[in-house]
Amino acid sequence: MALIFYRIGNWCYRNKIPLVPRFMTLMGRLVLGCHIDSKARIGRDVKLAYGGSGVVIHGSAVIGKNCLISPGVVIGGRSGKAAAQLGDSVKVYSNAAILGDVKIGTGSIIGSNVVVTESVKPFAVLVAQKPRYLEK
Repeated sequence: MALIFYRIGNWCYRNKIPLVPRFMTLMGRLVLGCHIDSKARIGRDVKLAYGGSGVVIHGSAVIGKNCLISPGVVIGGRSGKAAAQLGDSVKVYSNAAILGDVKIGTGSIIGSNVVVTESVKPFAVLVAQKPRYLEK
């Protein structure tokens, strides 16, 4: 459903139909609890797990074909810079954040709770550090 709001808003944005893109982004936020800017470029066959709950996608983000984006993922800009570019068949698991002008290579996997601030080579696998106790 979130991608339907996005696709309508993006089509209207590309065809210079005013107000509708903003309305579609707002509907996604109110109805589904996600923010997918209509200016973003999202390829075909992209899947948002669980309807895209909690997903945030920046307006200058580029997402390739056949990607999976899990709940709580943030693909955002950083300090006014452009947002990330994801290659084809990238999987981003829950609560991961991809921040800034970075490129995620084709076929890469970004694990849960990983924060990415640098570019990633194709077919890389990133996982979060194992939790540990802090000593006082």
